[in-house]
Amino acid sequence: MNVSSLPPTKWPWLSLTVFLLALGCQPSAPDENTSSSSHTPQSSATEQIPAPQEGISAGHSLSEQGTHEPEHEDHEVIRLDPEALQGQSFQTAVVERRPIREEIQATATIQPNAYKLTHVSPRIEGKAVQVFAKLGDHVQAGQVLAILDSIELGYKKSAFRQARTMLLVNKANYEREKRLFKQQISSEKDYLDAKGAYLESLAAYQAAFEALELMGLSHEEIEALGAKQTGHHPLSAFPLKAPQAGTVIARHITPGELITPRDKPFTIADLSTVWILLDIYEQDLAHVQVGAQVRIAVDAYPEERFHGTLTYLDNVLNPETRTVQARVEIPNPPDQEKRLRPGMFAKAWVTTSRFKQDRVLVVPRSAIQHVEGQPVVFVEERPGTYHKRAVTLGSVDGSYVEVRTGLKEGERVVTKGSFYLKSILEGEKMAGHTH
Repeated sequence: MNVSSLPPTKWPWLSLTVFLLALGCQPSAPDENTSSSSHTPQSSATEQIPAPQEGISAGHSLSEQGTHEPEHEDHEVIRLDPEALQGQSFQTAVVERRPIREEIQATATIQPNAYKLTHVSPRIEGKAVQVFAKLGDHVQAGQVLAILDSIELGYKKSAFRQARTMLLVNKANYEREKRLFKQQISSEKDYLDAKGAYLESLAAYQAAFEALELMGLSHEEIEALGAKQTGHHPLSAFPLKAPQAGTVIARHITPGELITPRDKPFTIADLSTVWILLDIYEQDLAHVQVGAQVRIAVDAYPEERFHGTLTYLDNVLNPETRTVQARVEIPNPPDQEKRLRPGMFAKAWVTTSRFKQDRVLVVPRSAIQHVEGQPVVFVEERPGTYHKRAVTLGSVDGSYVEVRTGLKEGERVVTKGSFYLKSILEGEKMAGHTH
């Protein structure tokens, strides 16, 4: 048929028919495109650190691949030689489902342990002559914090010395008259007069001694004063000493300032333990008990969790907030540089007595490490081969922690030795940055 003889209205339909026939005759795309597309996500999943929500998919891809692992997967897989395994002790635990107790979350503040806090004040009024202690200083019990000068103390020390001198004179006279009276050389009147003077001076001495005690002087200091062993210090000077060991957390004293017993020139706190104060809502009180475990997080150390015990629940409900204040005591040892500082804000998770409805996946807390702020575990594929796996954590109950994403039931995670694997991983990253 002559195509040119067809009516003009037939041209579009004919062109469309020829185009469709040509399209159907083209060969299909080669299979290598399909395999390449399926390989690409597999490689990317092992190159990147999985986010918490991606942990499960990363875990599936590793298990489905078996022992086939891309060469550029070094940031995700740690392989140890048999020689390295002999020098390390590894322990693993099975990811399993357990009933776990619920937690309640609350905001909290860090405060000094009020049972180990002391406000230092003088017993008498005095002017600050020298100030030694500074803010942040760690002081020992009995350490001199400042030297004060008190006219009243000078008078009392002078009166004590005078009373002591009179006592020594009257005592010697009494003993002499007593000896003479026994020998019938002295009269009874002289003997009784000497005895009365001695007893009177003894009472005056004891009163002066006790007056100095009331001003804070120790027996040793008073005896040294009587023996005139005070050095070159004036009688009006006296030391202001630390009553306990601790850290100076407040100082309100300057040289030349008049300090009274109502003032608090120094505050010393023992920061080896601190208090975490938080509020428990009324509806949660039935499930919170003294002795409950509490974990604490602070912004200054986002990768760490501090653990303590709930030691006190207030007996009075706040009518405005409908909450009860709770107190947690947390160790804050000096070898950790006292990282928990009074005044910090914190987040607290209190373990309750109420169990979750469903059994959840858990691992031992010792299996959790933090890499770049992300909680991770190391999954053992076989001895010597460990996969780093990012996880999302939930509630903590004793020595176990809930894992919401990132693991499957039945997998084995490293507990003892997980920190060693983390150090290897971080060492490789540091080496990579140097290149």
